[in-house]
Amino acid sequence: MSDLVAAVRNAPGLLGKRDLKLVRDFAGEGDDAALIPHGDGFLVVCGEAMSPPFVLADPFGAGAAAVVTNVSDVRAMGGRPLALVDMLVSPDHEHANTVLDGIAWAAGKLGVDVVGGHLTIGHQPALSASCTGFAKVPLKASAAKPGDALVAAFATEGRWMSATQPFWTSLHDRDDERLRSDGEALVEIAERGLAHAARDVSMPGIAGSLLQMIEGAGCGANLHTDAIPRPDGAPIERWLLTFPSFGFLLATRRPEETCAVFERHGLAAAHCGSFDDTRTLKLDGRTAWDLNQTPLTGLSPSAGA
Repeated sequence: MSDLVAAVRNAPGLLGKRDLKLVRDFAGEGDDAALIPHGDGFLVVCGEAMSPPFVLADPFGAGAAAVVTNVSDVRAMGGRPLALVDMLVSPDHEHANTVLDGIAWAAGKLGVDVVGGHLTIGHQPALSASCTGFAKVPLKASAAKPGDALVAAFATEGRWMSATQPFWTSLHDRDDERLRSDGEALVEIAERGLAHAARDVSMPGIAGSLLQMIEGAGCGANLHTDAIPRPDGAPIERWLLTFPSFGFLLATRRPEETCAVFERHGLAAAHCGSFDDTRTLKLDGRTAWDLNQTPLTGLSPSAGA
């Protein structure tokens, strides 16, 4: 367990989130998307920038990732993606076409329209994308409260993107119809009032994403690692730090009903922990991070007090 705690504390994807303190004056409460009142609900607006070395080394994968990350951010808010735009700088036409092929492929898999963007040729690569969605009943990560149950849900059907990197994708192996409808589980859960807070599992992995969630909510959590759904044969040491193409953490007072919605969509879900008032992240009762002593991003209710 001490090795697992150390791995979480030193994960590059988690430590990279410390730079978010630079934008805390206009970053809200730590969610990856913004909510704008609109009609009988809310527009969900978000954006992602890909790492330039990633865009250079794997242009198709970077294009696909730009879509997956945005769709996940909208889904985490209990929303349905409406449309995506991309902003691409490429050194040449071949590179640009490969990135755009990755965007088109992932967008087709996930059922989101790419409606435009910007392209510049002849410079070092850079890629970002923005997505708009709509939510009738939004889920906010900052709404988690002490006493809530923690539910984790994943598409465990898939493969590692490489032998060494912590990226898991279901886009190659899961049926397209299911890929497009998986996120409807979050919409149903939100609109039925089964859960009131959610966050997608992203670059910091399961533990790091949960740490971001509790920092924004001003609470703590105890994660039971043995209960986390994971693919067959996936070591918990690797899975805990993995960025999956479909992975979400939810705060709920009705964990069994929440899990049942995901399971009806053919997704793996489990009640795997609880939220408390300690402002610490614990793995099986052992403290992995104490926000009282060491804030991560500064995006917390007390940050502006």
